[in-house]
Amino acid sequence: MSVRNVVRRVHSGFDVDAAMADVAAVCGFDRYQASAGIAAAAAYVAGRAEEAGLKDVRVHEFPADGERRWWSFRAPTGWTPVRAVLSEVGAGAAVRYPEEPFTLGAYSAGTGDGGVEVAVVRAAEARPGTLVVHDEPEVGLGYVLELAESRGAVGVVTEQVSPGGGTGRVELRAGGPLFAFSVPRGVGARLMARGRARVTVTAEPGATMPVVTGVLPGDEADEILLSAHLCHPRPSANDNASGVAALLGTARVLAGAPAGVRRRRGVRFLWGPEFTGTAAYLHDIAAGAPFAAVNVDMAGEDQRLCGGPLIVERCPDHLPGFVSALAEHVVASLPQASRSYAGTVPCDTWTWRATPFAGASDHSLLADRSIGTPVVTLGHWPDRFNHSSADTLDKVDPAELRRTGTVAATMAAVLSGATPADRPELETIAVQWTAARLLECLPASPALLRHRAEVGIAALGWLDDLCGEAGSTDTRRWVEDLAAHIGTRLPYGEPPAAGGGRVWRCWPGPFNVRGFAEAAGEAGRRWVDARLAADRSRGYALMLALAHAVDGVRDRAGVARHAELASGIPVDAAFAEEFLDLLVAAGWAGESATPDPATAPGDVSPIADATGAAEGGADAPDAPAHA
Repeated sequence: MSVRNVVRRVHSGFDVDAAMADVAAVCGFDRYQASAGIAAAAAYVAGRAEEAGLKDVRVHEFPADGERRWWSFRAPTGWTPVRAVLSEVGAGAAVRYPEEPFTLGAYSAGTGDGGVEVAVVRAAEARPGTLVVHDEPEVGLGYVLELAESRGAVGVVTEQVSPGGGTGRVELRAGGPLFAFSVPRGVGARLMARGRARVTVTAEPGATMPVVTGVLPGDEADEILLSAHLCHPRPSANDNASGVAALLGTARVLAGAPAGVRRRRGVRFLWGPEFTGTAAYLHDIAAGAPFAAVNVDMAGEDQRLCGGPLIVERCPDHLPGFVSALAEHVVASLPQASRSYAGTVPCDTWTWRATPFAGASDHSLLADRSIGTPVVTLGHWPDRFNHSSADTLDKVDPAELRRTGTVAATMAAVLSGATPADRPELETIAVQWTAARLLECLPASPALLRHRAEVGIAALGWLDDLCGEAGSTDTRRWVEDLAAHIGTRLPYGEPPAAGGGRVWRCWPGPFNVRGFAEAAGEAGRRWVDARLAADRSRGYALMLALAHAVDGVRDRAGVARHAELASGIPVDAAFAEEFLDLLVAAGWAGESATPDPATAPGDVSPIADATGAAEGGADAPDAPAHA
């Protein structure tokens, strides 16, 4: 196989018109995680998956009672919005749902068909029966929602507007007493001037949570998993109707492979609610950990409008990273629309970047040590329209959707079909990727150089499993020699020796920031909320990096060092200490007083381990039946 030839074949065979039609269709559903809207979207996707040629297409239905757990992931609560109106008393409606998407906060409490008339106040004046206006960007919405509920207010109106001008997404506590509206700027001031508002909210309970799966069978039991989350309010074109459509397009291409093309491993497709749907699938349905995976989240941004490049989010460094090397090679091999003046260099107006693992989508579960699946995510960031009513079909670029679908399909084709004959080409891809990352260490620290050399050697070693045959040690020695040579150009330095006891993980299944906040009690929840409010993206990625660094071998300082090297995020010592303190206090981690290896368990086994050991030990709660 020539990877570049696979790229060209897939790109030419990708039906972009069909994919754009799928984006438009999925945009028409209000896809709350357990609702009539997402059920209808799941039925649409299942039908299109069958038409594409997938086998054993199923819509799995999971309970949505807010109580069921898959490890620490809590089931959503069934909630289907029907109708909502926010009006100024004595004037017309300020906003209406469903006519205006994103205006009604998720999990808003109903008012009854007759609605309610309420006094409008600012947050500081919240009292029982009032409607609170949040129009001060410097005051966090989470604080206002908590204050309103504690003081007995019935609802909140927020002017949470995205950088692209759309009304922003609001999500309330499921089963709580509040309703909420997200409104354009100026509506809050008009409501305050009137002093009273009339509100009607009608919603229906009782929906289940759907997860759609289908497969292209292979000769062996191992599977490559392709996933895209199906949820989010209407329209959410790029997040993530575009990812859903990209995988449907991928299915059409792979199912139409020429006769005689061998598929050693099956290719499994998964569409469901973000995080919870993947957790339910892995816990209740999957026969074992996927061999490798590609997650597609925000696949089709028009880069000029949305403001962000195509992103390859790499596999975390505790797993073999060949999937990262392959993804970057495939993106670099995509057809370019133009070339330099002399035709020697490909040039185009679109761009892409590779970034360290952050874990803000479904790949977070797969990459956890409890699952152990090498995985990359394809997406876009930043996006000025994300999580707002302005994430509409006109922000989707058909060419970008085709590019992202081509990368996913090519990776699936290579990972599912690699044989010993393909090893030389794949080794070259891994070596080139590793060499480039080693050279990036100049003039950084020796610790980063050693870390990246280990990651590169692990990527090469994983090719034994991928291709089904052990390779020579020559390439490993070449990487080691290159690292040693680069090391002569770096300032001398060694990491401090371990001085404390080892830290090991006790949490059930994949790490879950929301589940951790619940387990950590009120003080822990407030700590997590405060860090996410200060910088949501960085705070989330850093917590995940620290959790992934807990391996039963490192002490606290080693956990912080590994998290910094792997994530590229400077780790504040106080942040790391507070996080680990909460982890231990919540019972999600154990810690020995000394580095004696006999005092603590080693690293955990993935769910595919033939020993059948459950995450966290034989008595771990909610251990998967197939573990």
